[in-house]
Amino acid sequence: MQTALRHVQQTGNWAAWIVAVRKSAVVIWLLCLFWSLMLAPAAAREPIKIGVSLGLTGRFAVMSDALHKGFQIWGQHVNSTGGLLGRQVRIVCKDDGSSPETARRLYGELIETEKVDFLFAPYSSLITEAVLPIAEQHGIPILVAGAAADRLWEKGYRNVIGVYTTASKFVVGFMELLVLNDLDDIAILCADDSFSVDLANGARDWARRFGLNTALFEKFKKGTERLDNLVIKARKSGANVLIVCGHINESVHMAQSLKRVGWRPKARYASVGPTFPAFRDRCGEEAEGVFTTSLWEPRANYPGAKKFETDFIAAYGEAPGYHAGLAYAGGQVLAEAIRETGSIDRDKVRALLFNLDTMTIIGRFGVNQTGKQVRQQAFIIQWQNGQKELVWPEAIQTAKARF
Repeated sequence: MQTALRHVQQTGNWAAWIVAVRKSAVVIWLLCLFWSLMLAPAAAREPIKIGVSLGLTGRFAVMSDALHKGFQIWGQHVNSTGGLLGRQVRIVCKDDGSSPETARRLYGELIETEKVDFLFAPYSSLITEAVLPIAEQHGIPILVAGAAADRLWEKGYRNVIGVYTTASKFVVGFMELLVLNDLDDIAILCADDSFSVDLANGARDWARRFGLNTALFEKFKKGTERLDNLVIKARKSGANVLIVCGHINESVHMAQSLKRVGWRPKARYASVGPTFPAFRDRCGEEAEGVFTTSLWEPRANYPGAKKFETDFIAAYGEAPGYHAGLAYAGGQVLAEAIRETGSIDRDKVRALLFNLDTMTIIGRFGVNQTGKQVRQQAFIIQWQNGQKELVWPEAIQTAKARF
């Protein structure tokens, strides 16, 4: 620039000087633009969008709310540390009203209108089963953190990634406790939804493997409130153990029926419901002694679990249950796959997810060739003296099982 100025002073050619100044300004502007883009914070760039619908209203509201909170804490943690690949994460969540039909429409909108990059599955095997064909049609990996029916991974889909243990293995730890305590006659009652049926079939299969006797196996229509007749039938079968497969309402209704009939088997197991404080609130003393499966317990102290619990309590004023932990773990798995591939290319991320072996706050993650989770271990907890105690596995138990 100084050379150009001396030349102008010698020749009087000020037009050339103006051209030189303009060229320099353009170069400086381009350099500033380049560096501003390179140094732009993640928040200023297009976010990575992950879509999900949840039954925030309707029959699955309690469990869906827990998942929603877990997803939100995960998103906050990721974004507070710079996001993924220098981009913020945005979770696009819609309320499906606990309806499979609504969920199908919403996942279409998430893909076609919201243009999400990846998907989380909704709560419940019923609704998840309804939306999986949509994810498969569009070739979008969908992480399942709120459904466990084994049949979800028996349809040949290529994009369905299970975050936690499937329903057929929920009762393995409970069966071991029964064997150790010489309890061997079981009545299995289940609602007729896909999750409950798969859990019940798995319970019957594991009972056989453990050498236990299934004295009664009965299904009932989901939504049935008075289960007294089934309780009477189970008592007459000679069973000393009762396993109830369903969600929170089935757990509560069975406890109420047991009280009305006046039967207290030596061991009682119910799925899903007893993991929530609301179970004891609704059942009172009838909650005492009930066993259930938990898929995340902070006392297991997997990496990141303590921070998740602390921040969850600070945000929502309550301790997280396992559903919230599952959602957070689903986010951890997706984040790890994106980081390792250095990309949001769906084909690359999908391939990585099927080969990923990592740790989350719910334990080890790893799937088989169908996408079914095969490495995560469930826990057995029991209500004792108004508190949930971890009773299996023995290595991390907080109390011994009571019968």
